[in-house]
Amino acid sequence: MGSAFVELVPARFRVALEDIDSFRISIGGSATNMAVAASRLGASVGLLSAVGQDVFGEFVIHHLRSEGIDVSRVKRVAGFKTGVSFYTVDPKGTKQYHFYRFQGYANPESTLRGADVDKSYVRKAKALAFGEACVRQLPSRRYAISVARLARERRQLVLYDPNYRSSLWKSRRQASKVTEQMMRLATIVTPNRQEALQITGNKNIDSAVEELLRLGPKVVAVKDGERGCIIATKTEVRRIPAFKVQLVDDTGAGDAFASGLLVGILGGLSLPNSAVLANAAAALKATRVGTRDAMPTMKEVKRFLSERRTKLEGLR
Repeated sequence: MGSAFVELVPARFRVALEDIDSFRISIGGSATNMAVAASRLGASVGLLSAVGQDVFGEFVIHHLRSEGIDVSRVKRVAGFKTGVSFYTVDPKGTKQYHFYRFQGYANPESTLRGADVDKSYVRKAKALAFGEACVRQLPSRRYAISVARLARERRQLVLYDPNYRSSLWKSRRQASKVTEQMMRLATIVTPNRQEALQITGNKNIDSAVEELLRLGPKVVAVKDGERGCIIATKTEVRRIPAFKVQLVDDTGAGDAFASGLLVGILGGLSLPNSAVLANAAAALKATRVGTRDAMPTMKEVKRFLSERRTKLEGLR
């Protein structure tokens, strides 16, 4: 559940924007990336989202469908354009995101309302994953809360990924308040280190993890880049090391991680082994350019693990 838009992937990295001569068109958005990643890892996936009633909207739906994702609940919104984003990586290696998703014009997911919730569709799912795009503003926040509450009532896994983008919020205070509310609805939360510290106001990651657990989720999984990840419950905290790879483009690696974690848990893996699977999916993604196109399949992840002589009990 979340955003679906057009994403432009640069042909060149570590150069100034003015030196990039072309971009490749793809699809993006955290929810979209997670949906593609989960589908490629073998899950049956449906997306709750909205696009504009335009050619880009049809482009997004076409490519979601080509990934085996059910798009029957992706709403086409009349009078809205589908959002566009692109990113660049400058000579110093700093990544910059540029969003063309304007309020009342090119942010169709913001129009989703409580009345749009298909309860019978949500009840069929084993898990729900969503990010901050659908909770950034009203009325879509009410929609997201309704779906998450319904999933919790059905005892489904509910994964929330903050995926914080400061430029898309009115204020940091509002972002923190809403994020905390969403954390209370989730069973699994997957912030990165910076988000965990920012949400809690802590400077120490261990203290931040403890505070996030107090908000209510059963599992806190902190994405920690080259350090790997921290997997915490109320009874145990584990640090799962990352796989060493040659970094090419880490855009979307966090989404690959979240999907890998969820697919692992749903597939019956232990929580630590699910985290190893998630790390492997994220590492493979980081070796490739782009987001959607770079998400690994389960076959590729298994080969990667085999090459690293890593065996996960229960992985089929």
